[in-house]
Amino acid sequence: MDRSGADLTQSTCWELLATATVGRLALSIHAMPTIVPVRYLVDDAAVAISLGRPGLPMATVHDAVVAFAVDDIDEGTATGWMVQMLGVARLAPSSSPAADGPFPFLAPARALAPLPAPDDPGPAGVDQVVRLVPGLVTGHRFTLEPFARPD
Repeated sequence: MDRSGADLTQSTCWELLATATVGRLALSIHAMPTIVPVRYLVDDAAVAISLGRPGLPMATVHDAVVAFAVDDIDEGTATGWMVQMLGVARLAPSSSPAADGPFPFLAPARALAPLPAPDDPGPAGVDQVVRLVPGLVTGHRFTLEPFARPD
């Protein structure tokens, strides 16, 4: 991957994040690194992330340091962009403004209070939603190099 001279500004990173709805969340589950695909939306200077159901143990996502990544790659030109962020994920409280918005996958966030025990995945049939306020946001435009299998 060639990223030379293609760093993105923070404002461009946020603009690109707003154009997509699926990303990847990297977190630790039982001390093992895990990457899960998630739906998300940009909510001011934060990202609201739906973890789906039945979800992950609450202790793995609440007050946990996580990485989040979104990208878009044009297979025809082998060019694209990626945005990555690091921060602390927090379960969306029932009063979160994002839960009242027009995004249906966030509406079940109200059902998360009170929080279940740390190893409990939460109520059945209710999406887990976390809010990530990043401490670091980076982005790059890139070109993928051809892949040749070694002989």
